[in-house]
Amino acid sequence: MFLILLGGKKALIDDLAILTGVVLNGAHGIYDVHTNNGVLRCTLRGKLKKAFAQAQSAKALSKARPRYDKLISSASRLERIEKRDSSVVALPTRLSVGDYVKLRRLDGSTGLIEEILPRQSVLSRKDAGSTAKKTIQQTLLANLDQVVVVLAIAQPQPHFGFLDRYLAICEFAQLSVFICLNKADLVYEPYVAEAAELYQKLGYGVLWTSVQTNQGIEDLRVLLNDHTTLFTGPSGVGKSSLVNALEPEMALRTNMISEATGKGRHTTTGSQLYPLSSGGWLADSAGIRGLAAWDIPAEELVQCFVEFRPYLDECAYADCAHIDEEDCAVVQAMQDGVVDEQRYRSYVRMYTGEER
Repeated sequence: MFLILLGGKKALIDDLAILTGVVLNGAHGIYDVHTNNGVLRCTLRGKLKKAFAQAQSAKALSKARPRYDKLISSASRLERIEKRDSSVVALPTRLSVGDYVKLRRLDGSTGLIEEILPRQSVLSRKDAGSTAKKTIQQTLLANLDQVVVVLAIAQPQPHFGFLDRYLAICEFAQLSVFICLNKADLVYEPYVAEAAELYQKLGYGVLWTSVQTNQGIEDLRVLLNDHTTLFTGPSGVGKSSLVNALEPEMALRTNMISEATGKGRHTTTGSQLYPLSSGGWLADSAGIRGLAAWDIPAEELVQCFVEFRPYLDECAYADCAHIDEEDCAVVQAMQDGVVDEQRYRSYVRMYTGEER
């Protein structure tokens, strides 16, 4: 930065060496950042490392969580409401894929991250390494605006309990979510079509795709245009094949990033973000075996199941958990067949922490 005098006071003017970029991937304190001047391999400025370390220490020393510790955030309900009503999420305590940053270019291939910009949105889950004593957050992607959950209709069989958890997490994060049923050329069980019809009635977009027949590929490409999308799902459902069908040059782009940094790709965890040739960004996350909610308070979980919402004011008790209370309108709707029983069971498993 340079200093000039304005009215006898010092003022900062922009330093041309400072660039704005988006984090494509990262591991062990090393990040590939996309800028208008190319992809730079970056590390964090010392003050950011210190700030992140202090933030993590503060979280470790926070008070023990109340009942339903797997679901309830340590933040107060008022703080959470303020956060959800705000259009900008607070500064992160660690850098993640999709974060926008200010960085100083050091040479043709490296840079130093000076500042993390506020997030507009974030999608997180509870890390698989979490224990009963320590819950670890894993941010799947920052600054996204939609999620595509990919399931195979067969080989492997679809796990709709997994899908229900993802839908609830996206509802809480206020993100658009779409369901991609892949391998549509295979023979599948009747319950798969029944489930697809159910989710469509609930308001979720459902796409049937096959890279073998090209079914749905163009519709999926249009859906991704000009959006920042998390493309995710369990292992073995064909995400990589879909990405290759959507963006044949994706592997080439990845190699170009490696060549730009001059050091080859380092091992990454979580998602990786790629620019799409038609506009927008796609984050292809690693295959996820289990998915646990990170930060959904128990009292707000029920709102994340869209079909429950019309009945929430009809329960006999204002603090009804919709599990085993008398005169619960949600339970009655399930018993009457208005609410799908398997979806209700997914809610109970999430509420009680039986999420895997």
